[in-house]
Amino acid sequence: MSRSVAVIGAGLSGLAAARSLLDSGASVTVFDKGRRPGGRANTREHGERRFDHGAQYFTVHGEVVASWLAEWREAGVVAKWAGDLVYIDGGGISPAQPATRYVGVPGMVDLALHMAQGVDVRSGIRIEALHRADGAWSLEAEDGEEWSGFDHVIVAVPAPQAAPLLAGSPALAAAARAVTMEPCWSAMLSFSEPLELGFDAAFVRTGQLSWVARDSSKPGRPPGEAWVVHFNGDWSRHHWQTEPDRVAELAEEALRHRFPSVPEATFSRAHRWGYALAPKAGEGILYDDASRLGACGDWCVGGRVEGALTSGLEIARRITRESADRVVPPGDPGPPS
Repeated sequence: MSRSVAVIGAGLSGLAAARSLLDSGASVTVFDKGRRPGGRANTREHGERRFDHGAQYFTVHGEVVASWLAEWREAGVVAKWAGDLVYIDGGGISPAQPATRYVGVPGMVDLALHMAQGVDVRSGIRIEALHRADGAWSLEAEDGEEWSGFDHVIVAVPAPQAAPLLAGSPALAAAARAVTMEPCWSAMLSFSEPLELGFDAAFVRTGQLSWVARDSSKPGRPPGEAWVVHFNGDWSRHHWQTEPDRVAELAEEALRHRFPSVPEATFSRAHRWGYALAPKAGEGILYDDASRLGACGDWCVGGRVEGALTSGLEIARRITRESADRVVPPGDPGPPS
């Protein structure tokens, strides 16, 4: 049975859903408010400088994502990151738990761009409302433009943004509203010489920072000393209205406070993520069979890149399975109308 599916959000979860549905024969259209796919798995370019200012890396534990990983590595858009990672807490610095970590090449966004190849992604469109009539969905953008005729809608945006779009299913909307997502200020810093900090990245467990990483230690990155610094949720919330240039200065000061040898940055920028982290909200997806409306994303499954991908794949399977179940076998008159 042919299916027409609208996906709202071109982050990794939405793209995973779209890619899987296309492979199953569905007609899929993806709408995204950004200028290009990726969501938080994105890369900021400033001239020759590149920074993964959102998602930093990903790990793979499940077989589903592992099957895609081989193809991504073969295509050259994903590679292992052999950086030296540590924990920083009140007791000092200790080695991080060993793990095989992967990154997009030459930036995190390149994985998303690869996944989006062949997908009808319509960028720069903010969908503000969904309407259902005669068994089909229509989407309304903030400028009033509409698209109609969709059998299913997948909402693949952060929970607070998903809730109003899920109003057609009160139970799904309530589940999304119950999710609290943490903000994050991200700072991007360049230096004229390598920083001798003794690590390539650190999970920071005390103070205002949560993450410090030598972004230029990742494979495929341009030459130069590039670092990304993340502030924790409490600090980011408290400083939400602070000017970005000031946040970049504060990031540099915080880094130098911990490591006095850090010189003055030759370049600095900051970016704020309103919905960066979320606890596990459910069992991977939200879906209403009656209305054919659902939601996926890292916030549905635990806040990691693999979780986002798995959630997208799971909702695609749910729609594919449901559509197959609706096919009327030859000679079967089907349910009474």
